[in-house]
Amino acid sequence: MAITPKDAFNAARDIAAHAVEKASDIVEDAGDIIRGDISGGVSAIVQDSMEIASHAVERTKEVFTGSSDAEEDEA
Repeated sequence: MAITPKDAFNAARDIAAHAVEKASDIVEDAGDIIRGDISGGVSAIVQDSMEIASHAVERTKEVFTGSSDAEEDEA
């Protein structure tokens, strides 16, 4: 399956929206650090950062392969 500009744009928009959501969570986690929960705040920031990266990789993979996890689960 060929990569279409529409699919690439939709994936980029989805990746950006997800990153903005997680950035909001990261700001809350920074608040936890300020309030004294350093270990919990840092752990949550790392987790949110990893979720941003893994989501971006998965969506990019979907654009290039033309498949999604939902399609793979059905197979």
